[in-house]
Amino acid sequence: MQNLKTLDSKDVLVETLREAVPLADYQEVAARISEALKTASECSRTGTLENYSLLQEQLEELESATKNSLRANVDYRPLVAKLEQGTPLSDAELSMLRSLIVGDAEQYLKYDESFNRAKEELEKLIEEIQALDTTDLTADSLMKLRVLCQDASIALAPTLHYIEQKDRVTKFQQHTNGPLSRDAGHILAGIIKENLAD
Repeated sequence: MQNLKTLDSKDVLVETLREAVPLADYQEVAARISEALKTASECSRTGTLENYSLLQEQLEELESATKNSLRANVDYRPLVAKLEQGTPLSDAELSMLRSLIVGDAEQYLKYDESFNRAKEELEKLIEEIQALDTTDLTADSLMKLRVLCQDASIALAPTLHYIEQKDRVTKFQQHTNGPLSRDAGHILAGIIKENLAD
C-alpha cells in the first residue's frame, strides 16, 4: 500500500464529482452559495440579529445541499464492497477512501490560522481569570469571572474542534499505513455508509 500522504485526495474527489455530478446539482449549490454570500454582505453592512440568523440558516442549508450532492453523485458502493470483502484497494480507491473518511478534517486543518487566533484568545482570557483577586470577590468581580468563563468556553470550542480534526487525520493515517484488516475495512465501510447512505 502506498503512503497516503503522496495522494491528493481532494483532487481525486473533485475529479470524480466533475465527472459524475449533474449540472443541476452544481447550479443548486452555486445558487445557495450566492444567497449565503449576499446575506453575509448584508451582515457586514447592518449586523442585525435577523441577518446573522438568516446567514446561519443559509449556511446550514448550503452544507446540507453539498452533502446531498455528494451522496447522490459519488458512487461509493464499489469501495464499500471492497472494504467489506477485505479486497486490496487501488491508489485511486485509497485516495477516495481518505476523502470520504477525513477529507472534511483535512480541509479544516488548512485553516490553522483560525486555530492560532482562537488559542491566543483563550490564553488571553485565562490570563484575565488568573489576574482576578480571588481573596476579595465582589458581585462585580464574580460577574466578570462569569463572563470570562463564558468567553473562554466559546474560544475553546474551535480549538477543540481543530485538535479533534487533527487527531482524526492522524488516526486514519496510522490505521491505513499498511494493508487494511477485514475488521478495519468493515469499520471504514460502516463510516462511509453512515455518512453517505440515503
